[in-house]
Amino acid sequence: MKSIPENFAIELKDDKLFNKHHLLYVISIVVILLIGLLIRFYDLTEAPLDFHPTRQLYSAIKARGMFYQDLQTVPAWQKEFAVGLWQEQGLIEPPVMERLTAFAYKIIGEEVLWVARIFSIFFWTLGGLALLSLTKRMIDRNAAVVAFLLFMVTPYTAIASRAFQPDPLMVMLMIFAIWGMVRWIDEDNIKNAIFTGLFSGLAIFIKSVVIFPLAFALIAIVFSQKIKIIAVLRSKSVWIIGVLAILPYILYMIYGLIIIGDLQSQFSLRFFPQMWIDPVFWLRWIEMINHVVGFEFFLAAIIGIFLLRKTSYRILLSALFIGYFIYGITLPYHMSTHDYYQLPLVPIVAIGVSVIFSQIIAGIKFSKWVSTLVVLGVLGLYMLYNAWDVRVTLARNNYDNEVKFWENMSGVFEPDDRVIGITQDYGYRLNYWSWTGIENWMSTSDFSVRELAGQEFDLQSLFKEQTKGMDYFLVTQMSELNNQPEIREMLFENYQIREETGDYIIFDLNQKIEN
Repeated sequence: MKSIPENFAIELKDDKLFNKHHLLYVISIVVILLIGLLIRFYDLTEAPLDFHPTRQLYSAIKARGMFYQDLQTVPAWQKEFAVGLWQEQGLIEPPVMERLTAFAYKIIGEEVLWVARIFSIFFWTLGGLALLSLTKRMIDRNAAVVAFLLFMVTPYTAIASRAFQPDPLMVMLMIFAIWGMVRWIDEDNIKNAIFTGLFSGLAIFIKSVVIFPLAFALIAIVFSQKIKIIAVLRSKSVWIIGVLAILPYILYMIYGLIIIGDLQSQFSLRFFPQMWIDPVFWLRWIEMINHVVGFEFFLAAIIGIFLLRKTSYRILLSALFIGYFIYGITLPYHMSTHDYYQLPLVPIVAIGVSVIFSQIIAGIKFSKWVSTLVVLGVLGLYMLYNAWDVRVTLARNNYDNEVKFWENMSGVFEPDDRVIGITQDYGYRLNYWSWTGIENWMSTSDFSVRELAGQEFDLQSLFKEQTKGMDYFLVTQMSELNNQPEIREMLFENYQIREETGDYIIFDLNQKIEN
């Protein structure tokens, strides 16, 4: 049997807690894994409105269209609507999750939306197990348990990792990429180079924002190991890592920008350097960090950099943090308004915090059995408290009436009616559950981000342009209508109301009020 090279053997720094008791380590991992899965599978079949419904319904609509494309057992109009709506959606990331879900629909024989949750849970859990192995290699078993606990049983990540989005898959691949980097640092060979480059490339391909921490980490470890530029250029493993890391994304860019042209819009309304001098941006960013990983954990993880035993590991974790910072200032609007843009930070913080925990355990001087009981009690209480928090949150959110409302909206309009409106999630709820098409009228946040980009609007001209040829203006978001007083005034003063309930108002754009 080939021995493990001494320079990258796992070092158990002390004989305390999980480092000493292997059975306790295994039991703890199994318990964390089971609790993490239980809270994620709780209320599995609930509608995907609990976490960024706009993004989840976008994927649900695409997956449905892919499934209906070859389906022969549905009415022709339904197939045409589903496929057409899918093809109307702009291209953001490669539709891997949507394709997987549509494939599952075909196997099952029907559309079962919560199947997408199972995929997300599976990917996140696999990423957690990779993080467990990574932190055990970089630090020790004590650190590995805490990193796994933070990753699997915290309220935000428990819910985010169930979402029908590419992010859980991206985070999983990111962790595998970092794991590959550590392996390559410890032993520079072709096998580890392929592993590192392959998973880095796949992570960037799935969702390109992860390029920031991964690219900085790759550059940092390469130059920390090779030092001289000539050594970098002569290294086969470096070329393998570089090519594999960028090739999938380059091919996707060629496809999206040149072949079909759908990706061009994804590069607009992104970069707003004027936000850097606004204190509100920084405060909102900190709020997002606090919401996702806890600001105290974030700060502790930065300190944890200096406690890693190897210089190369310290360089790696520092580069990941620097890449995250560059990511944030490159996409300031999304970083301060979309909490799930913080998800690449989760494994980075977990590694940093786990180092501190390992050092704390190593420094304990009290009676071993007493300190072991206290530490286990603290970790257990943290796990149970967070698990219960997730369970209460999921139990509190019941969307049956919401879904029923949108399903009942299917009979409100005729198939040939042309509708525009102010509705939830850009009209996706009406699209998905009501099988009704609608053009979206921009929200106040949509106007705000465009104004940041320097765009100006003549609302009367825009309204006239957008409603030309439309039959009805539907409003199901009354608060949003109130936030746009000029539009509210134009609707109420110029158009007759076809129908009004406590839930919606329909303005007849073909029936003007005589002034």
